[in-house]
Amino acid sequence: MELICFDMDNTLVDADKAHLLAYNKAFKKNNLSMVADKELKIRFGKLGKLIVHELFPSLSWDKVNKIMEDHHRIIMNESKKCIKPFPGVKSTLKKLHKKYRIAVISNGRHSEIVAVLKAAGFDPGLFALLVGSDEVEHAKPYPDEIFKAERMLCMKASYMVGDTVYDIIAGKRAGVKAIAVLTGNHTREMLEKENPDYIINSIKDLPKVLG
Repeated sequence: MELICFDMDNTLVDADKAHLLAYNKAFKKNNLSMVADKELKIRFGKLGKLIVHELFPSLSWDKVNKIMEDHHRIIMNESKKCIKPFPGVKSTLKKLHKKYRIAVISNGRHSEIVAVLKAAGFDPGLFALLVGSDEVEHAKPYPDEIFKAERMLCMKASYMVGDTVYDIIAGKRAGVKAIAVLTGNHTREMLEKENPDYIINSIKDLPKVLG
């Protein structure tokens, strides 16, 4: 049995609305200006504190961390209800579960992964492991989350599936096949620059690629 590592936000679930709401509520709470959706969305996939630092470079890291605490609280208590699985993802994962072990690795915290998957109605039994950015030293595009999944499950990953260039870079650095999915905010052209092994329109197309 092989191991597939999946990104979560905008790969398995449509998460844009939840994060747009959480970031701008957190900015408002901290007396910062609202940020246009497109300026946020193009940065999604990066570690949250790096997104905030890029948008407000004059802020101290203490303030950045405070904003991310507020963002986390809003996701957990309010905006997670906005998150929905992409069409066909649940049935596809059920099919893959018969032949593969499935890990979810995300630049969100472990508790957010659990809350989002539960809110989106996923069967927890589908997943062999969940790995968040708070459980590794370096988040994607570093391969630490993939390596942790391999260590915890005592098996080498075969694939990394995600919607951003950071997922593809992490997969390449981990020495696994990288599969880009076009359900996020990174265009085909952006993803192609990182030379993924495959590009698919959605997770529904994954079984055809895996054979």
